[in-house]
Amino acid sequence: MTRRVQVVMGMPVTVHVVDLAAAEAVLDEAFDEFVLLDRTFSPFLEGSAVSRINKGVLKPEDAGPLVKQAIDLCQLYERTTDGAFSAWIGGRFDPSGLVKGWAIDRACSILDRHGYSDFFVDAGGDVQTRGRNAEGGPWRVGVRHPMERDKIACVVLASGLAVATSGTYEKGEHILDPRDGKPVNTLLSFTVIGPDILQADVFATAGFVMGIAGLEFVARTAGYEAYAIDHQLRATYTSGFERHCERRT
Repeated sequence: MTRRVQVVMGMPVTVHVVDLAAAEAVLDEAFDEFVLLDRTFSPFLEGSAVSRINKGVLKPEDAGPLVKQAIDLCQLYERTTDGAFSAWIGGRFDPSGLVKGWAIDRACSILDRHGYSDFFVDAGGDVQTRGRNAEGGPWRVGVRHPMERDKIACVVLASGLAVATSGTYEKGEHILDPRDGKPVNTLLSFTVIGPDILQADVFATAGFVMGIAGLEFVARTAGYEAYAIDHQLRATYTSGFERHCERRT
């Protein structure tokens, strides 16, 4: 097995490949993708394209093909979620709700291209899995308890599945409703599982904004399930979510 953990985008990123012959150079390539997207899209880096766009010194159309692709994706998901997800809030461009999932997806594509079939990429708790773990079973992905950091709410058994969670437990009330610019706090966390980490990540953010209605929104997309925890620590989930979870004894 080859496993590496680095802090990128201000969070721990893990790339874990079961193949014993996994090349360090391939892991370098995967982590370089995170660094590239961070340098391009971080609102905290003065020289990033996002910072320069928001300062008015760079026009989005002049920012290059990577930024154009991000804008196209953000516009697509804004339409898909009826505005519950948007990269434009208060007149500023911030695609942070898309970039983490996109970085995971791009890193996985690199591993796919090099022929690896059993691995996972985890960025700050959002995970894309492929294939099986070293024991030949599905990957166990824990959904963090929103109030107690040392506990998990449930375990997803993932093989080829992505798991993404949005919530207030890490950064407080930092998720804004793009439609009015106000912080959202109707839930503690909202988790989405499905085949694609980019879509799961965006849907987790949009679902958190929608509240319990986000469960119905996610359920309308084939292959995706959702799990929400409210302030009374009640869990509500879509009809197919439990079949992906480890049974508690």
